Amino acid sequence: MIKFILSYLDRIIITFLTLELLKSWKRLCCIIIVVGGFQFILLTFIAMIFYPGGYSFTEDYFSNLGTTVNVKTGSPNGISRVLFLIACVVVGASLIPFWVVLLALFTESKLTFYISLFGSIIGVASALFLMGVGIFAADTQYFLHSTSAYMFFIFIMIAILTYSFAILLNSEYPNIYSFVGIVFSISSITFLYVFSYSILISVIMQKIIVYGFCLWAVLQISNVWKEYGIPFNFKRLLGRSIKKIFLK
Repeated sequence: MIKFILSYLDRIIITFLTLELLKSWKRLCCIIIVVGGFQFILLTFIAMIFYPGGYSFTEDYFSNLGTTVNVKTGSPNGISRVLFLIACVVVGASLIPFWVVLLALFTESKLTFYISLFGSIIGVASALFLMGVGIFAADTQYFLHSTSAYMFFIFIMIAILTYSFAILLNSEYPNIYSFVGIVFSISSITFLYVFSYSILISVIMQKIIVYGFCLWAVLQISNVWKEYGIPFNFKRLLGRSIKKIFLK
């Protein structure tokens, strides 16, 4: 199954890179972001498969994938540890150009620019802390790991809220993206910290926040595609490319 996924992942990447999407640094940033996010989802999924003793989506934190041993049984966790480390470092590095290219959309006025600049600075900081989540194992470097995780979630929520306000001030940006960001941030902070006494809620909310941020980032990237001249028939072209991949 894993060989199947990797073989077709290779074909998809080649297909993307053969499309004429590398004509500007903004498009290149978008491709880096998409690849970084996809590899995070893929590698963490594979890490769950290799997690010794079995990984529970409702009982185990993401951080458990990066421990040196299974925190419950003490079994060595070498494969999942390496995969989680790579996933966090790569996606963290790919988020840096995301916050840079997103800033380029908010030049309508000095106010929106400075608000979004603050959001991007906080966003870049959150990306660095995300890399720290993978680098520092929770069982051997708990303080550094927990601090990185805590700061990542705090900073990412601040960045999303900041950009939500910048979107409201940008007449060319649909307000729906602002409302989505505000509701997502406030609800995430509420559930994650108000209901922190419940392991079940904390574990589930952690995953909702991570995957929810991925969805929010995809929404912003879609605007970058439109803003910087990706051909209108991109979806159709991508659809044909995927058909060619899977019909071979």
